[in-house]
Amino acid sequence: MKKVSKLLTVITMMSALSLTSCFSPAEDNVDTIDNTSATTRLKVTTRAVSGEAAYPILVIAYDESGTLRGQQTIKSEGEEISLKLNEGAYHITAISGQSNYAEPSNYDQKSVYISIPTTGYAELPLMMGGADVVLTSSTAKVNVIMTYRVASLALSLADVPSDVTAVSVGVSQQYKAIDMSGTFSGSSTANIKCSKKGDLWTSEQVYLLPGSGSSTTLTLSLTNAEGQTSYSYELSEPLEAAVPYTIQGTYVESTAPYITGVITIEGWQQERTIDFEFGSGSSGGSGGTTTQYVEVNSIPEQCSEWQGHVVALVDNETETEADVLLFGLKEFTGVYAPAAEGHEGDMSAIAEAYSESNVKDWTVPTEEQARSLKKQYGGNFEELNLLIERQQGDTLHIYTSSNNARYLCEEGTKTFNFAANGSITTAGTSTKYRLRLVKKIHVIVK
Repeated sequence: MKKVSKLLTVITMMSALSLTSCFSPAEDNVDTIDNTSATTRLKVTTRAVSGEAAYPILVIAYDESGTLRGQQTIKSEGEEISLKLNEGAYHITAISGQSNYAEPSNYDQKSVYISIPTTGYAELPLMMGGADVVLTSSTAKVNVIMTYRVASLALSLADVPSDVTAVSVGVSQQYKAIDMSGTFSGSSTANIKCSKKGDLWTSEQVYLLPGSGSSTTLTLSLTNAEGQTSYSYELSEPLEAAVPYTIQGTYVESTAPYITGVITIEGWQQERTIDFEFGSGSSGGSGGTTTQYVEVNSIPEQCSEWQGHVVALVDNETETEADVLLFGLKEFTGVYAPAAEGHEGDMSAIAEAYSESNVKDWTVPTEEQARSLKKQYGGNFEELNLLIERQQGDTLHIYTSSNNARYLCEEGTKTFNFAANGSITTAGTSTKYRLRLVKKIHVIVK
C-alpha cells in the first residue's frame, strides 16, 4: 500500500442490548416427586434485566463441591422448571446463547467453561445468571437474574481507498472463557472481517467477552495489491460486558499516516467519552503507534542482523524502499492450533505478548510468507541459524518423523516445515506444533 495517511474517526454509540424473560412455571405433578425430608423440589424462575428471553435456557444445579446434581433445558417461556434435589446448599446457573460458543463436552463440574469461538467473537450474545440457595424443606423457589456477559461490536468504515480489497479490525486483550460460576479466564483476539456494501465497509454485529486487561488494542488492517498496512491504537480501558459499541470510521488523505477520533459510549452504564489520536503526526491520546513505515539509512540485507532483529526476507526492493520480514528469535514449542478444543486462544495469546527489542505486534506467518521462507531456507538454513545464534535466539529445527518440527502459519490453520521437500498441510486439532513469529515492515531510505 502507498504511504498515505488515513484518518479514522471512531464514534461509538451504544443502543441498549437487552433481554428479558419473566415467567412463573406451572406446578409440577406432585405424584412424580418423592417428597421425603431429604428431598426438595426446587422451582426455578429465570428473568433478564429487560427485553425478551432467548431460548433455549439451560438451568444447572451444582452442590457445594461443584458437582452437577441436576439440569434442565427450557425451550420456551411456558415450560416448567423444576429440579429434584436433596437438601443442602446449591449454586444454580442459567445460560442462554451458549450453542454459538465452544461448549464443554458436558457440564458435570462448576469449573467447566464456555469459550469464545476461534475467530475471537460470536454471532449471538451470551447471557448467564447465578444464584445460591440452601434447601431445607420439601419445596423451594429461586429467581435467577440473567445478564449479558459479552460486549457487542459493529463496524462501519467510509471513504476507504478504492484499491483496497479487504478490511479487518483486530480487537485484543479480551477474555477467552467463562466458567459456570461466572468467572472469566484466558485471553483471546478477535479478527473481525468487513465486507463492502455500497460506499461503506461494514461488519455484522458480533459479540466478544469483556476485556482481560486494563486496556484494549484496536488494529485496523487494509489490504490491496501491494500488501497489507496496519494501524493500531491502545485504548486505555477494557471493553465491558453488556455494552454495545459501534465504530464509525472515515478515511481522509494527509501527508502522514495517522488515525484520530472519539469514542462515545452510552447504554446501561453512564455515558463516557474517550478522545484519542495515534500514528504519525499524533499530538495526544494514549500513545498508540504504528511501525508499518520505518525510516532507515540503508535497506537491510536479507539474512542479516538489523537493530537487534534477524532479517529473513527482503522483497519489492527499490533504491529507496523495500518490504522487510523480520524473523522472531524465540521458538515456541508445544503450541496447539486454534481449532484444538480448550486451546482456542493459546496461539494468539503468545503473539500478543511477544516483544523483541521493545518491538511488539508480531504475527503468525501467512501461508504466502511461509512459502517464501521455505523457498529461501528449506533444507539450507545453516546460515540463518548461525545468525540467530549470534543474536542469542533459538535455532530452527528441520522436520523429522521423530521431532515433528512443523511450524504454524495462516492463522494457525496450516503448518509448514524447513525440510528441503517439506509441504504445507492443514493443522490438526490434537497435535502440538512449533511457532515462530514474524513482523513485516516497510523501510524507506531517508
